[in-house]
Amino acid sequence: MTTLSRAFQRRLILLLAGLGLTLLICGVLAVAVQRDADDKLQRLAHAELEATSLARQFRGAIDDLHGALLRIGTDASDDSAIVIKKRRQQLVAWLGARLAGELSESERRIARQMAEETRTYFIKLDALQVSTHNWTEPLNRDTVVMFDDTVDRLQSTADDFAAAHDEEVRAFLGASLNSLLRMRNLIFGCLVLLLAAVAAVAALLYGDVVRPLREQLVDSEALLAKREKLAALGTLATGVAHEIRNPLTAMKARLYTLRRTLLVEEAREDVAALTGEVDRLERIVRDVLGYARPAEAALGQTELAAWLREFAVFVGPELAEAGVELAVDASAPVTVKIDANQLRQIMLNLVRNAREAMEGGPGRIELAVSRERDPSLGKSAEVAVLSVTDNGPGIPAKIQTRLFDPFFTTKSTGTGLGLSIVARLVENQSGKITFQSAPGSGSRFAVRLPLNKASPQDSRP
Repeated sequence: MTTLSRAFQRRLILLLAGLGLTLLICGVLAVAVQRDADDKLQRLAHAELEATSLARQFRGAIDDLHGALLRIGTDASDDSAIVIKKRRQQLVAWLGARLAGELSESERRIARQMAEETRTYFIKLDALQVSTHNWTEPLNRDTVVMFDDTVDRLQSTADDFAAAHDEEVRAFLGASLNSLLRMRNLIFGCLVLLLAAVAAVAALLYGDVVRPLREQLVDSEALLAKREKLAALGTLATGVAHEIRNPLTAMKARLYTLRRTLLVEEAREDVAALTGEVDRLERIVRDVLGYARPAEAALGQTELAAWLREFAVFVGPELAEAGVELAVDASAPVTVKIDANQLRQIMLNLVRNAREAMEGGPGRIELAVSRERDPSLGKSAEVAVLSVTDNGPGIPAKIQTRLFDPFFTTKSTGTGLGLSIVARLVENQSGKITFQSAPGSGSRFAVRLPLNKASPQDSRP
């Protein structure tokens, strides 16, 4: 498992845990909101029922009792005495239930006042029962007026109680509304968190999985198309090379024989010139075959710093003879799995191109090895970098896009396959080649090779 995949898994696990926690919180809040809403609806229904029935119950009982009282003594068959007794019991039960229930301070104060007024009413009622000989004599005018005033006070107190209860209901409704608004805000907050968590997971999956896969797919399709073209070119080049090499070999043999038999010096010079052109044709055929069908890489563990120092010793005399100073930075130990012979061919081509860029004048070439991060392979991926830097005139901007195209050259004697073959060999090592150049500021070619964790037994001297 790579470092990148472990980091991606850690981030994904954290985001999924956050998403799960958000879902849990949203679920708990949803249940709490549902229960609170059910409780408030039940209490609201009960409160509305009480608000409409409390005053009506009390006033109805008082009116019935007072009406029965006024009918006392008017009809021997009237059941007023029974109604008075029944309504009195109802009022006592009603007041007892109110005082024993859950009341606010204002409701309890008015309920006590109602109970006191009702007891006063019952005391007068008991006295009246005695004076009317147990409800057998009708009431006089003064008694009726007195009881009318008492009933009015009781009914007014009942209205006050209903008004206080209505005020408590309104306060309860306001508190319920505020509570529901808070719950709604909490639910919206949870939804925002949920969307944010989903967006973060989607962004992570896109950034670390989907986008790299898309890029790899595009690169793979381009590489596949390129390989198909190269395979066709390889087949064509093999056939053409076979057909060309045979007559070239015959021409070379005849030129050799002809040169030994000729006596005229001018003719010998012509034969030498023809031989040189035949050799050049052979090199072109060899380069075409090398580009179309490079040899399979024989991969082995190589420590690049030591390898680069040995390579510098190899190319140093050639550069010194051309008046080019060579500098080497091989202080960073880096081990990669490569074909050392193909790597030597790659670096030789780059060094010679850099030397030729000096146009025969003195200059400076620096060879370096280092480790660098490669964002195209992942946020934490590293590659080994072998670079060749010169202080030549640089590469003109108009030809930079065609630098690795086969058969493209600005030299009068070149085949245009040097850098193309370098790019193919680098690709053969599972690497990439990049360059930086500006007119008048020199050029830097970098061979970027994938790092591997080599074990000691895998290392190759």
